[in-house]
Amino acid sequence: MNVGILGCGTIGGGVLNLIDNLPSSANVKVLKVFDLPSKKEMLGERFAETIDEVCQNKDIDVVIEAMGGDKFPYECITKALKNKKSVVTSNKETVSLHMEEFYSLAKENGVQFLCEASVGGGIPLICSLIDSIKVDKVDRIFGIINGTTNFVLTKMSKEGLSMEDALAEARRLGFAEFDATADIEGLDLTRKICILSSIAYGGYVPYSEIYHYGISKVTPEILADVKEKGYILKFVAESRRTGDKTCKVSVEPCLITADNPLSAVSYEFNAVYYNCASNDLLGFYGKGAGRYPTATAMVSDVRRISENAGKYTFVNNGDFKVENFLATEKYYAYKDGKSEIVDGMKDSSKYDFVARIF
Repeated sequence: MNVGILGCGTIGGGVLNLIDNLPSSANVKVLKVFDLPSKKEMLGERFAETIDEVCQNKDIDVVIEAMGGDKFPYECITKALKNKKSVVTSNKETVSLHMEEFYSLAKENGVQFLCEASVGGGIPLICSLIDSIKVDKVDRIFGIINGTTNFVLTKMSKEGLSMEDALAEARRLGFAEFDATADIEGLDLTRKICILSSIAYGGYVPYSEIYHYGISKVTPEILADVKEKGYILKFVAESRRTGDKTCKVSVEPCLITADNPLSAVSYEFNAVYYNCASNDLLGFYGKGAGRYPTATAMVSDVRRISENAGKYTFVNNGDFKVENFLATEKYYAYKDGKSEIVDGMKDSSKYDFVARIF
């Protein structure tokens, strides 16, 4: 099986290294890699100057997209699928916006579309979810699905670092981008819970309708106050199915107690739980950030394609109406050094910081 890679940065470079070191029995080879001209010397004859050298190459079977963003990756993915190339991507932004189209194009062209690495780094979340919904009904998903923010909160709460210093350490270790806005404000988590919820419920859960509240206002003083009250602060994504075409979804900081399974999830690790009608609660734990955890998930998708084990088509049986938890749950509210617990959050803007009691 011949592979082409779009993007040879942190993740794409990790994918290239892993594939190059697979045993010959795997029969997987990288033919072309598209990236900036500065990578030409490093890549040699495998360097591709245009995406067409990858997406329209008759000798390439699978295209791996590892660039990030939406507009250009969307163009590349659709072009590859239309040219009967299977696609593997880690791009949660473009998947959350176009998953129905990508899966449909793959089915129409007799190829496969896999995006395991788009949620949870190296944790096999999506393939496990797909296996579950074949025989069971999933009605709730919750967890910590962003390694950057979990690392930052852990550093702040356990080591007393400021937000700025914790972020700097995350960048140094390769867990955070230079611009970590998508992580800190919850956009990354929103895209991921959109993907998981849509697959679990068999209908598109619109990304734009998901409530998200970030952690940029968290301070050491807030964390100390939370701890004094017997809680631990975590950045949690949750989705609950409430009807045939309705669900509650949110991405927000939450206060949890020490007996909650998420309380022990620290640093760059993620943990996600599915609640199944017949199989009760299923849990998944592992590294949610880093070069090789993500790259490993992508190469695993390539192997699924080579073994013809990745056939799945998302079918949208109707968009879901999305609500949040604000009106029905208790919230921790902090302002001017004082905190209170309020029953329902009507206006978060009047506080310095709010978090749901999970």
